[in-house]
Amino acid sequence: MRIIEAVVHVMDKDSGNVVVSHKAVDPSDVVMEEYLQKVIEKLMKTEYTETPLDNCELVKQLVDNPSDFIDHSAQISLDFFNAIKGATKINGGDLLFFRAQNDDLVDLTGMVKLDYTAKYLHAVEYDNDTLVNTIIQNKTILPSPVQTVKDGFLVMGDTIRVQSKKYDNNGEDWSFAQNILKLPVVKKVSEEIKTIEKTVKETAKKYTETDVLTVPQTYKAVYESIKKDESIDSDHIAETVFQDNPEAKVAFKEKLKERGVSETVRVPNAPIFEKKYQKQKIKLGNGIEMTVPVDVLKNKDVVEFRTNPDGTMSVIVKNVERDWV
Repeated sequence: MRIIEAVVHVMDKDSGNVVVSHKAVDPSDVVMEEYLQKVIEKLMKTEYTETPLDNCELVKQLVDNPSDFIDHSAQISLDFFNAIKGATKINGGDLLFFRAQNDDLVDLTGMVKLDYTAKYLHAVEYDNDTLVNTIIQNKTILPSPVQTVKDGFLVMGDTIRVQSKKYDNNGEDWSFAQNILKLPVVKKVSEEIKTIEKTVKETAKKYTETDVLTVPQTYKAVYESIKKDESIDSDHIAETVFQDNPEAKVAFKEKLKERGVSETVRVPNAPIFEKKYQKQKIKLGNGIEMTVPVDVLKNKDVVEFRTNPDGTMSVIVKNVERDWV
């Protein structure tokens, strides 16, 4: 990856000021280059929503006018600060704007909000002529470059990838996407999956016996659907989880519709979710937890789930080589 231009603007809520930079940082600085590259890589791997570039005039101006990149980024920073300066639950931070080119020569334009964190540091001081080592607190430490991005965007081609956390701003919902970028509300895939999981549990409780495999089977169906079509298909989930119970299938899909979940949910960042759901954690009532690859959940030659006459369940793990310590 090649860094073309980068600029940092400081939103210091403690002092009540925005310190805008009038010059780009030196991208050849080894420390800066390493930090910036890791931040961009993390931004690209974090869950995001997508929207066409034409939907956001603020970002489009930044992309279309590279000669005014610093001025546009400064104005966004001022608008951002003015929007959050009275919000006690939204941290200040640095806004890192960048223009770059990845290894495939694709142009990238983006921004990441680097939230401050408080850390303790040692300090060397003098009391008159006597040296004293002491401990102080610095409240403006930047996050690790591999820390999850809460607020930011990345433009690739004619699409904006947006990371945006929802905050409580004096009793009202506030987010970077809606309040700064002025984008319509778009549910994250993770939020859609939570709704699907909740609906599966409710439907299973009403129409079938509660089964330890209900949620893992849901995630298995999610994984298979994403891997196949980069989307989540409610029909596939219904067939996988409720199988021979047509009444439960219909009720599940109707409830999803009531809750605003489409029959097919597109997953723009499919590899993130493939990795997340390729293994499932199963928690048993006796406190034992198992992590099982989704492709062996129904393979009785590897693991078998048996319902006992008293209603309890036994889990049998088969053909295991003894290689533990």
